[in-house]
Amino acid sequence: MATSMKRKHEENINKNNLNAKKLNTTDSSSDKLLKFIEWCEKNEFNISPKVRVGCEGSCAQYGMVAVDDIPEGYCLFQIPRNCLIMPENSDIAELVEKEKQSLSVTNQWIPLLLTLLFETNNPSSKWKPYLDLFPNPDSIDLPIFWESSEVNQLLQGSGVDAAVKRDLGMIQNDFEKLVVPFVQKYSKELSNLKVNQEDFKKMVAFVMAYSFTEPKAKTNKVSEDGLESESSVDSEDEEDQPVMAPPMMVPLADSLNHITDHNAKLTFGKEALKMVAAKSIKKGEEIFNTYGEVSNLHLMHMYGFAEQYPANGHDVVEVPVVRLLEAAQELGQDQTLTSKKCALLKEQAIIIDDDVLVINKDGFVSDEVCLQILKVLAFSQQEFDDYVEREGWSDAESEASVVDDSALSFANLPTVEVKWKQLLLRMAQLHLSHYSTSLEEDEKLLAQTNSMSSREKFSLFTRQGQKKLLYILLDACK
Repeated sequence: MATSMKRKHEENINKNNLNAKKLNTTDSSSDKLLKFIEWCEKNEFNISPKVRVGCEGSCAQYGMVAVDDIPEGYCLFQIPRNCLIMPENSDIAELVEKEKQSLSVTNQWIPLLLTLLFETNNPSSKWKPYLDLFPNPDSIDLPIFWESSEVNQLLQGSGVDAAVKRDLGMIQNDFEKLVVPFVQKYSKELSNLKVNQEDFKKMVAFVMAYSFTEPKAKTNKVSEDGLESESSVDSEDEEDQPVMAPPMMVPLADSLNHITDHNAKLTFGKEALKMVAAKSIKKGEEIFNTYGEVSNLHLMHMYGFAEQYPANGHDVVEVPVVRLLEAAQELGQDQTLTSKKCALLKEQAIIIDDDVLVINKDGFVSDEVCLQILKVLAFSQQEFDDYVEREGWSDAESEASVVDDSALSFANLPTVEVKWKQLLLRMAQLHLSHYSTSLEEDEKLLAQTNSMSSREKFSLFTRQGQKKLLYILLDACK
């Protein structure tokens, strides 16, 4: 039995080595990929002979393609937990653990980022074949690397522009206040680690684009065929709901690309993670994982790509609450009264600075918050004074709002109060004016995507998808 298993293991290595050699890549990149696959097999990733890893047939730099028909539930490969890149698996685990509390105060990514900085500078790292292949700075084209003028030109108003500005500030702050002090404190143990802010920024991009997080409060059931499947822990207590753990790098799994209509999924077992076919896959098809139910805003910000409308059923547009306040003023509401309403909403923690209203294909996601804001903004002076005097909603009003007020879905919006529809319509118009292009201009540009750079194309997909949602809102409010 042992001899048979060994022979099968060697056959898998040979098949995947042959697949790697067939890639349409440069000699150096093929060699790196070959060594990475050999490393995977040596560490018992058990890559199926039904798949090929490489560039050929992939929509991006690397990917996975089926070389044979694959049934639903079939295990494509596994990743032993000791091969995950996470602080506790690293040679600097003890150092990171000592400082874990202070390192994670503002950003739970810092322990992993320090681990990656150490391992990429460690010539004897056990992940060297993986780190030689990834990260490739040239392939991680996230908006944080663009000139600010290009971000504004292509992504103004999308929410990605605000996220990039926030990211750059955090990168500088975390590098200066967390990374540098840690490296200086343990300079003896980290003598090979010479890091600057630009290197740190590239590592942040690597984690953004390639890392995974595991839901902490989820269990995994093992079926009779030995495959794990996720199941949430049943609980009515919000504190017991799934909480995302710090990120980790999952070699090989991160080479799979994403689409909303994916055909594979990553499952979490006690000893290993497994990539399993979520549906039957035909020979020649690319195998796509899912990064979650994520919008184009998130995809563009974190991964540097987006899906063309309406392919991404999870797309959203985030409208700053300030647009709704501006709408109230533009519709003739007294500025002093609007300011008082805004101050009270903040005092009651109904809204906070930089708060947004989220709209998806069905309507408002944050409908309860939006309802409260609309009610207060629509108050006359007398109604507002009464509201302040009562110090909020009465018990009867609170119960009525839950029972009688339907969610702000596109289907229900035509039936809500005219004042609310006027506010929402003007809010949508104001937000549309903050993009650098109109929907009409974007839809004309769609015919030219073949001649566009990836930045231009994916930014266009991001803008256009958001505007389509806003126009659905406009129609519902009319």
